[in-house]
Amino acid sequence: MRVEKLGGLVARLHAHPRRRLTLLVGVDGPPGSGKTTLAAALARLDPGIEQVEMDGFRVGLGETSDEEVAPGLDWRRLRNHVLLPLSRDVPGRYQPRHPETRSLGLLRELQVGGIVVVEGRYAMIKQLATFYDFRIWVDAPARVRRPRLAERDGAADGSYIAAQDPARAAHLRIDGSAAIDPATHYVRIHR
Repeated sequence: MRVEKLGGLVARLHAHPRRRLTLLVGVDGPPGSGKTTLAAALARLDPGIEQVEMDGFRVGLGETSDEEVAPGLDWRRLRNHVLLPLSRDVPGRYQPRHPETRSLGLLRELQVGGIVVVEGRYAMIKQLATFYDFRIWVDAPARVRRPRLAERDGAADGSYIAAQDPARAAHLRIDGSAAIDPATHYVRIHR
């Protein structure tokens, strides 16, 4: 493992080859690993980075989700309203759901160009992974994640991780234990 500056990751993302005008980045990992912390820190460092949270795609009351693929999430809405348009150099737009009430929020528009970071549990399911130009897996030991999960929904997703092994498809693996200041540095996990 090696400590690296978060600004270096931002520069790496800007330099990464693009297949389209917008660089699409997926950030995934087990619950409580530090995905949101990483994505928020990247967005704070660079105003050209838009953060899209998987929690904004929870199913609404009375709606159903594809429980075998991403329990509780409407991954098709993310694909159809964000990833597919941006992959065609067309602006994306969606209404995020409030995680607790599941009510729709204000319409968000994602302009073409820049960097869009989609972060959260199930962000790199096989149905979405091919849209990303760059994939980041954030992990932390269970002893670190447990206290974080005590404060919120800590539903396990071990079957997704075991079945699809999204960490193996990541371009970068990060230790989200936060032994360092996650706003300025990250710990890279070497394979």
